[in-house]
Amino acid sequence: MKIIVIILVTMLGLSGCATIGGESSGIFHHFKQERKLADAVELLGKGDEAAATALLDEITRAKGMPGVTDEALFRLSLLQLGHGVEEDRIEQTRKKLERLVKEYPSSSWAHMAGPLLETLASVEELQEQNRNLKILNLSLNRENKEEQQHLKSLNLSLTRENKELRQSIERLKNLDLELEQKTKH
Repeated sequence: MKIIVIILVTMLGLSGCATIGGESSGIFHHFKQERKLADAVELLGKGDEAAATALLDEITRAKGMPGVTDEALFRLSLLQLGHGVEEDRIEQTRKKLERLVKEYPSSSWAHMAGPLLETLASVEELQEQNRNLKILNLSLNRENKEEQQHLKSLNLSLTRENKELRQSIERLKNLDLELEQKTKH
């Protein structure tokens, strides 16, 4: 038993402060980050997305750690998407997933992020098409209103002309009747 303790103390001494070390490195930091991740997963299980999101965000802002940060990035991305597909939310999610793929390419979470990134690209493309169609729709509505105004104006003009023609026809009939009566007398 004394030998094991001596070996452990020697190993810790040789590895220096980096192993036990500072706030952003070492065994304690790794354990702390793993604990935060476990707490976040537990909170998700309980339905407390806000608290879980805060923990996951905290993990992703700290120094990256394979097996912890990659999972946190993926889970945080899914949580963001769970609240809608607004453009800014998709952009934030895409950036997190791209970071996951770039910084942790061999992670299983990065492999799952690939198809999700493709889906997000499709969503962004569909949103762009939707914006273009809305612009086209507004333009067509504007043209339609202008055309309706033109047709109403034309219709009023034709109605006036038609009325004038009827009046002229009535006058001609009356004149014709008068002429007939004058010719008979």
